[in-house]
Amino acid sequence: MQEYVALAVFSVVYVLIIGRGRFGVPIWVAMLIGAALMVGLQVTDIQGVYEAVNLEVIAFLFGMFSIVSALERAGVLRLIAMKMLSWAKTPSQLLMAFVVGMGVLSAFLVNDTIALLGIPLAILVAKHAGIKPTVLLLALAFGVTVGSVMTPIGNPQNLLIAIDSGFELPFRTFLFYLAVPTVANLFVTYYILKAYFRKDLPSKLQYAPVAAEVVGGESIANPRQARIAVYITIATLGGFLVSELLHVYKVADFSISIVAMLGAAALYALSSERTQLLRNVDYSVLVFFAAMFVVTSSMWQSGAVSIITGWLPDPSPADEAQSINVITAASLALSQVLSNVPFVALYNFVMIDSGFGEEHVAQWLMLAAASTVAGNLTILGAASNVIVIEAAEARGVRAFSYFEFAKIGSVITAANIAIYYAFIYFVL
Repeated sequence: MQEYVALAVFSVVYVLIIGRGRFGVPIWVAMLIGAALMVGLQVTDIQGVYEAVNLEVIAFLFGMFSIVSALERAGVLRLIAMKMLSWAKTPSQLLMAFVVGMGVLSAFLVNDTIALLGIPLAILVAKHAGIKPTVLLLALAFGVTVGSVMTPIGNPQNLLIAIDSGFELPFRTFLFYLAVPTVANLFVTYYILKAYFRKDLPSKLQYAPVAAEVVGGESIANPRQARIAVYITIATLGGFLVSELLHVYKVADFSISIVAMLGAAALYALSSERTQLLRNVDYSVLVFFAAMFVVTSSMWQSGAVSIITGWLPDPSPADEAQSINVITAASLALSQVLSNVPFVALYNFVMIDSGFGEEHVAQWLMLAAASTVAGNLTILGAASNVIVIEAAEARGVRAFSYFEFAKIGSVITAANIAIYYAFIYFVL
């Protein structure tokens, strides 16, 4: 009986998320309602809530959001983005800047953050360069999704996989195996978009004077704060790699969450704008993840997950080809229903229960790649797509419809999956 109660609660959450425009309920509130219902309807109890919430993920996100908040407030992220745009001398290069440039940034600074950064730039540049905003907004959405695949910190689902898989060296593992196919996919995505929008791109760029300021760069208002933010960001990213070396040589054991929190601690200690930085942290995302852990854990404990995934066989650790095929199919299909982060949070239970461990690198990385690029199939596949749409519409600009996204997204997703599948299956 409890499994059907859990399914009913999840259905309520899903309807609220899908109908957020009609109901006016933010995604994080919908998930929080789901968590409260799981407790209130006794699918789980308070002790289960404590055990469900993965504090390592919450700590990592808080640390990275704090660092990104400092970079954004100091104007560093905007300056980097504008330098990339100033490189573009033709419409094609401008399109490449949004796909490849923003994609690479998302790998190291979380894709949702780069999506928020790129939206106002895409709208303003498109307006004054004579390009439909839809073109650059789609380029941004596809770029940050693909680019985030190559590191365990590029998106939340990768972080969940890095933790649950038990990888001793998650940063090295992701970069070593996924950097090459991800860069290849960024350029493939760019060429597909270039061909698809060939009639919508002008023959040359002729920025209006106001847009010249956007692509020409600007000075940093507070150089000291900018230096602190940049140095701490570099130290934190370097710390991820150093922590893995320390682990290899058995000197110390620092997870990427601890490194992120140390970076945030240094930032708050040195910055004179610590109060403003704290206010700029996106706490709604932290609440969303805490609530999501409760909802997905309740779904698993009640047996509801087996009802959702019952149409697919369980992946077998003993059969690499079968497991990769099953994982790919489940990722592409269920991410459209659950969105990729909740899907991975649920499917990790299936993987662990089926016997997958740190030695099954190919299967875990296929889950990371397939679940992430599943976000390029429909707008429901990834939260970053929703962020782009909502942020653009809040500025009075129509982004893209479900079918506009799916039409080109289906082609991009097929190409992305083919490259990742071939690389992971034949190279690993």
